[in-house]
Amino acid sequence: MNREFDREYVESVLCALDDHACLFPQFALKKLNSELKLLGTGGFSSVYEMYNKERPELSFALKVIGFQRHTISSAEFWNTGRIQWILCQESRYIVRVLDARELALVFDENDVITEVKDAAKEVWEETEKTLHLQFVLMEKLDELIEKDRFARAKLLRDELGTSSEVLKFAFEIGQALATAHTNNCLHRDVKIENIFWDANEQIYKLGDFGIAKWAEDGNAETIVYTDGYGAPEIERRLYDSYNATADIYSLGITLYLLLNDLKFPGSDGYYSKVEVQYNPEFVFPAPIHASEGMTRIIRKMCSFYPEDRYRTMNEVLAELSAILDSENIEDADELFELADIATETFKEEKDTEAEVASKEREKTRAERKEEQKIIDILYREDSIKYFLAITIILTLLFKGLQPESPMITNWMFFVIPAAVLLEALLQSIKEFHLVLGTAIVVFSALSIYSLGLTAPHIILLLCVLTGCPVLTLAAGVSTELWMLLEYTGKLGFLNYICKWDLGWILLTILLLVVNRYFHMRIEWEKTTYIRAYLGAYIYDKMFLVMALVGSVLFLLQKCGVIAVPDIVGRMHLVRTGMISFAAMCLFAWRDGVLDEDSASTEEGEESAEDDEFVDE
Repeated sequence: MNREFDREYVESVLCALDDHACLFPQFALKKLNSELKLLGTGGFSSVYEMYNKERPELSFALKVIGFQRHTISSAEFWNTGRIQWILCQESRYIVRVLDARELALVFDENDVITEVKDAAKEVWEETEKTLHLQFVLMEKLDELIEKDRFARAKLLRDELGTSSEVLKFAFEIGQALATAHTNNCLHRDVKIENIFWDANEQIYKLGDFGIAKWAEDGNAETIVYTDGYGAPEIERRLYDSYNATADIYSLGITLYLLLNDLKFPGSDGYYSKVEVQYNPEFVFPAPIHASEGMTRIIRKMCSFYPEDRYRTMNEVLAELSAILDSENIEDADELFELADIATETFKEEKDTEAEVASKEREKTRAERKEEQKIIDILYREDSIKYFLAITIILTLLFKGLQPESPMITNWMFFVIPAAVLLEALLQSIKEFHLVLGTAIVVFSALSIYSLGLTAPHIILLLCVLTGCPVLTLAAGVSTELWMLLEYTGKLGFLNYICKWDLGWILLTILLLVVNRYFHMRIEWEKTTYIRAYLGAYIYDKMFLVMALVGSVLFLLQKCGVIAVPDIVGRMHLVRTGMISFAAMCLFAWRDGVLDEDSASTEEGEESAEDDEFVDE
């Protein structure tokens, strides 16, 4: 909508949504003198107070995004909300999120709401007559800072003027960041405005994960920061990416401000002199109310170059614990407990780093890229080998299990391999394309109902459901090859596979090859932990399932309960399962022997080095 939103109009829209239970039905907006109770405003959001209808004494905060003409994408909105929800379950020092909602409002020419759509579930089109709003319901906490229109700031909690309270603040927010970083999450906006006081629990909590990011490798590249709080590598674009040390810098600035009467380094107020603060030669002056030990820690947290800072939050907390020992803080049992945990965790981290450093020197970014390029090439070569092997085995398997092939001329059958080839292409982008994958499963079910169950039906469905592009592509290509051979009558001598009933041997070989393929993906770390180990686990146990199903079907057929289809009989499930089990045991024994030989070789080398050292 092309109009300015004044407070009166904003509140009228929110009241209309609240009256029609479009926000959160069990909660209601709190009013003060017929106006909504506004808790605060930010650059792109406003926060209003809500209460529980059943227990009005319980207050909550509603963050509203969208009236300032700025919303984030739906995927990003739900992702950041999920980040904070997950982290607040692990740490009591992170603001608790209760629920979130995304709405699309449709207005008429008089700016009256005519329709409200759930933007996360319903299809809607953004026009001049629509308004996209995002809502986050969270616990209501007390803000720590207040700013006037002249950008003058003052603390709303007088206790934060003491060094002992700032130390408590540092431990609790440091613990929140340590939890986030352990989960590969970068907050990216640590500042006083995003930290709150919980009067009930008497603790500080970190909030506003609106621009937080999951970073699988611990690094992020998007340039987001708040002036004065942002790390130099972000503000000055020193590197292509940054990591958790950027959050450590922001927390260091936050502590500096609390101990320096809310004045930025080199500044005389709550504003940053960028040309001074971000000069690599500038040395932070000691905060007015900071001890010598605290000044040393803050300066290291705020070092210009990331490599000069603390590497982890637990390392910072371990350093702070030394100051805690010398401070006389009342009722500090919880802080001492946090200090002990952080110290032990840092010791474990340090030991791990020392072990890694003793085996391999730290690589530069260029070396890591080159190493990753080599890994990608080797993985691609292995994938091609497995693709060719699986394609050939599947083509022969179809010849062995499917002697009759009248269905290859039926459109309900030959459409499926073509769709599977397209699915393989999409899987190379995303592991399972929901729409096309679901369509293939449904159409395959209709084809089975019309034409009967065939070996290609089974193989194609299983490969598509794995969500692995190599397997899906191999299944599609082998089916097309088999159809071509059947249609042209080429390589007719391969019919002996079915004539001599050798299909079950090929099925056994296929299971073993696919099993090794999944283990190869795990070794190259080319899939998520859950998908890789789930796939490997299923194929590791496939022999047991086959043997069990084969035994049950055999007994039911002997008792005259059912008639086993010919295709299932050609698989010889019991026989295939037993031989697969024996082969996997052989592989496991061989791998174990190789590991033992490798370990004994390493021990021998270490022993030789020790003897040489003693001789010297």
